[in-house]
Amino acid sequence: MDTSIWLWLAVALTVFWLVGLYNRLMRLRSRALEVLTALERQLRSSLTLLETFAQSAQMTALTATNSQKDIAAEWMAVVRAAQVVEAIWYTPRKNTLSPRAQQKRSKSLSELQSAWDSWANTPPDLAGAPVPEDMQTEWCALQTKVKAIQVALNVIIESYNEAIEEYPAKWVAGWMGFEPSSKI
Repeated sequence: MDTSIWLWLAVALTVFWLVGLYNRLMRLRSRALEVLTALERQLRSSLTLLETFAQSAQMTALTATNSQKDIAAEWMAVVRAAQVVEAIWYTPRKNTLSPRAQQKRSKSLSELQSAWDSWANTPPDLAGAPVPEDMQTEWCALQTKVKAIQVALNVIIESYNEAIEEYPAKWVAGWMGFEPSSKI
């Protein structure tokens, strides 16, 4: 009789531990998805800023006063990078924290920033800089928010990965559908 009590006690403790582990991993994944959604909102603001500028009178005046080829090449690089960001970040998600998806997101962000830097730092001509100062300021403010959210997301992902790799959890986390993620 004593053996069956100890066996049931061990089973109960194991079940409670598994439920606690599952809840902890779900909380971490849920928090990471919330922060990822906040990052998507900031990126949407960045894309909206680009769309607004593309339709503005300043863009029309800029293309009219400068060499069409130079403006088009630099601007199209920004537009293509923005389209890639939109395609990667705003498609329906299946496994949002998979390392492959995270790497694609990270690459698209760096390409957008690189294209923007190239566009914004084009040497000014007689008409002035290609990017109006107020737009440059707004872009910098948005990118500062994006970087802050990225840092927060990376901290959460690090905690999530550590929780998955802890000694007993690593044996069952994969069975529960949890896999490590990569930082953005």
